[in-house]
Amino acid sequence: MAEEMFDKYDKMVVAGLHQEYFGSLLFSRGAMSQHEFVARAVAELTGAQQGTREYEDLVAKLTQSVKKLAEWGVIEVKEYEARLTAWGQSVANSISAEEFKKIKEELAKEASRKRR
Repeated sequence: MAEEMFDKYDKMVVAGLHQEYFGSLLFSRGAMSQHEFVARAVAELTGAQQGTREYEDLVAKLTQSVKKLAEWGVIEVKEYEARLTAWGQSVANSISAEEFKKIKEELAKEASRKRR
């Protein structure tokens, strides 16, 4: 089920929150939206160079995934916290560490690709 419903960006958000942030991410409010903050925190996990156009494209795609996942009830985004719901935990558990690593590497490569 998770394979058909969720793309690599969705899986990166869910698995990133689960495996790297233990299911919950606390933050303070700043100039960016909660969705973008979560997306940037997840994008950092790829290790891709920040500040490039490609990196910003990745952040934009992850931000859309965060919004989608919140609308679907996979994650809950509050004023100062983003956390996996019970469904989100279930989805995260279906994503192996190997698959998460592969997605991270793929997105890092995508974010560092130079456009000509």
